[in-house]
Amino acid sequence: MAKEAFQLSDEAVTAYEEQKVRAMFGPLARVTLESVSIGKEDTILDLACGTGIVSRTILQNVVPNQPIVGVDLNEGMIKKAKELTLAQAASYDWHVADAEALPFDANAFSLIICQQGIQYFPNQQVVLNELGRVSAEGGRLVISVWGGASDFFQAMAASVGQHVDAETGQKYLAPFRYKNADSLPDMLASAGFKEIEVDNITVDRTMENITSSIEKEILGHPAGPKVTEAGEAVIASISSDVIAACSKYQRGDDMIVPQRAHLFNAKKL
Repeated sequence: MAKEAFQLSDEAVTAYEEQKVRAMFGPLARVTLESVSIGKEDTILDLACGTGIVSRTILQNVVPNQPIVGVDLNEGMIKKAKELTLAQAASYDWHVADAEALPFDANAFSLIICQQGIQYFPNQQVVLNELGRVSAEGGRLVISVWGGASDFFQAMAASVGQHVDAETGQKYLAPFRYKNADSLPDMLASAGFKEIEVDNITVDRTMENITSSIEKEILGHPAGPKVTEAGEAVIASISSDVIAACSKYQRGDDMIVPQRAHLFNAKKL
């Protein structure tokens, strides 16, 4: 996997944590983990962990006997995860690594969670096979993917396309265009997983101080530098367009937009 394609600047990672994690990935982690029973004896892998919100949310409810292992290809994300968990450093084990070649022994984990990461892996069957390798017998795998773009990101993509260029605008829809949701159960079975269950969930993306949130949403995306280069006037126009298109979701200075997701649960044979 091309490591360089998945790197974000420190500024972008900070915006990601302050905006995207707070608005969406934190709430999604909480809803996801409500369906997962976790005990102290579990050995846990948080794949495509970003700044570690799934791992941090787990630790709010249970402290496993072994450190929670977090893996991401993005060095900046792992750096931020370490900063955010410094006070409880012994409870985490962070790694910069490629999901196609994980640096762990076979049968190492009783629980693997991949929140909104599978859609970014070019060779998904290879990654799933690797998860099958490191999953213990009877181990559980939880994967979430978006169930399409919300009105907010459709408006964002349209406005960026108008004020910057069409290609950059479409990049804001890329995380929501996972094409393998229907075939993922078969891919999981091929990787040695069974008892595959699929649930549809909806989580509110809550954006406080919407103008500021939109700017951070722009910056915290890999296409953010291209939009930022267009200048402050363009960013202001994008903010205005998105707010107008999504006015029905506004609550005072904030905006609350529902976001659909698919949740896959499986067990290693």
